[in-house]
Amino acid sequence: MTEDRRNRKRAFVTGAARGLGEGIARRLAQDGWAVMMSDINSSVHETAAKIVSETGIAPERLIAEAHDVASAERTAELVELAVDHFGGLDLAVANAGTGGVEVDLIDLKLEDFEHIVDVNYRGVFLTCKYAGRVMRGQGSGNIITVSSIFGQEPYPRVATYSGTKAGVIALTQAFALEMAPHNVRVNTIAPGYMATEMQWEGLRQRADHAGISFEAERQRVWDLVPLGRHGTPEEMGALVAFLASDEAAYITGATIGLAGGVVRR
Repeated sequence: MTEDRRNRKRAFVTGAARGLGEGIARRLAQDGWAVMMSDINSSVHETAAKIVSETGIAPERLIAEAHDVASAERTAELVELAVDHFGGLDLAVANAGTGGVEVDLIDLKLEDFEHIVDVNYRGVFLTCKYAGRVMRGQGSGNIITVSSIFGQEPYPRVATYSGTKAGVIALTQAFALEMAPHNVRVNTIAPGYMATEMQWEGLRQRADHAGISFEAERQRVWDLVPLGRHGTPEEMGALVAFLASDEAAYITGATIGLAGGVVRR
């Protein structure tokens, strides 16, 4: 890898303390990216230290910061910090999200609705806004948002979650058109049933609602998935690595499924 190419591998990943975000950050570090990891959970610092130990990446090339993605001030601050620390920004992954409570829409508390919207939609908007400004100015870059199969095929008792993820898909498509003249690609990944703690919490809620065991609900999900299993954070990291690479240079405005065949479009 040339020095110039190495210096153009600088990333900002939100929601990176665990799950899909951790898988993304680890894969990028393995591929030689300098990464700023952020999360509202302070364990992001421990996750970063673990990735440094596992990958051998220089500690100064993997930094962790506490971050509420719904805060415009903090998001702008972290993007500026990443640019100052790494000398630029080539990739932003708006991964932070919440499933929220699973309940019929008419029974959803207003504060729960607002929290889901703040994290899943406002947070993506702010990451796109501030990272996009940097990339537009430098005339290059790559933004990846994280939507969901539930944004493509909404699911009962998670109407607000589904709505925010559908909104992320539309936002990404429009933003891709705005940024294309500036040599910035914008795509979204729509994960399906992934092996993360957020998924396990959702399964527990659905199992309790249906009056069945967690194991029975997990098997029900596996029966829905043509490939017969949950996806993994490692597979998410691999897809992000591809979309961020030059091999994906002609892909923008796309919704890429990572769902084992559950949604086929």
